[in-house]
Amino acid sequence: MIFQKKNISISLLAAYTAKDRVIGAQGKIPWFIPSERDRFKSICRGKYVIIGRKSFDEIGKALSYCTLVIVSKKMKTAPEGCLLCKSYKKAVRLIYRLNSGADCAAVKPRSAVEILVAGGESIYKKAIKNCSKIYATEIKKEFKGDRFFPPLKGKWTKKVEQTVSEDGIEYDYVLFTKG
Repeated sequence: MIFQKKNISISLLAAYTAKDRVIGAQGKIPWFIPSERDRFKSICRGKYVIIGRKSFDEIGKALSYCTLVIVSKKMKTAPEGCLLCKSYKKAVRLIYRLNSGADCAAVKPRSAVEILVAGGESIYKKAIKNCSKIYATEIKKEFKGDRFFPPLKGKWTKKVEQTVSEDGIEYDYVLFTKG
């Protein structure tokens, strides 16, 4: 299966409410936490990041510190500085090809690569089955929303790395590992 390549790992990166697992409301992130954006940047730096079209619309542009791979059946062309695929599976395959040098005999395969999946809801649902790690921000304040992070199934180990309070919002940086 495509997701079992030895030099590719898939990790999720998500911020959600601890109680209801809310990740979005009407196409927007329902909170503003500046340090959460800094964490996103530091985890994504130098990596391929798969996101859905609506998540891209929230960001609105390519990011200089990572390669965004947008999954969309509606977009006709990739925004400048981004890659575009019609499905999550095709996005993973594209990253594998780019990483392995399969399109160019002169390119040596890179070392292990971590693909990050950063939303939204439907992309998380597809990716969670094959990921081995989740970088989560669990927000302890309640927010109403219409998009949710999927529940974890199987055996996961949860490690709270840091508890933070910012602008009246308390949250935990959590690392989940499978196994």
